[in-house]
Amino acid sequence: MQGKADSHGTFAIIISFAVAMLLNVMPLPEVIATFKPDWVALVLVYWVMALPNRVGVFSGWALGLFVDVLYGTLFGIHAVSFAVVAFIIQIIYHRLRLFPRWKQAVNIAVVVGIHRLIVITLTGIVEPVKVDYRYWLPLIGVAVLWPWVFVLLRDVRRKFCS
Repeated sequence: MQGKADSHGTFAIIISFAVAMLLNVMPLPEVIATFKPDWVALVLVYWVMALPNRVGVFSGWALGLFVDVLYGTLFGIHAVSFAVVAFIIQIIYHRLRLFPRWKQAVNIAVVVGIHRLIVITLTGIVEPVKVDYRYWLPLIGVAVLWPWVFVLLRDVRRKFCS
């Protein structure tokens, strides 16, 4: 029975990443799209924090390759940035779990900001990139939506991964 529960938990994790990828490419009105968080990064942060023994740097790398294909970006850019995000979260998840949700949200926005910085830096190596303040506005969406993402994915984890 243990193997069956593990496979269901893995399926739930994969489905949550697939839903996050769909949310990332879903068109929204410009006012809302300006603050749209990187859903894949949020979901990755949650799973690394919740199940660091199952979701980690390699998962971030593999997920990043899928995102590179989804966006049509240079192959490996998101892989590197998501691997770094997973690594950072694996280092700090013990402390991060103890924080109240609003402190978690601020810290996770910083980590997602590092992800965005890596993506823009690596993209800038290959092609000219113009970045203004609007590139960083989704971090507000990350901080605002983190408590709800946390609660939703915690319920999914409790139902399918335990």
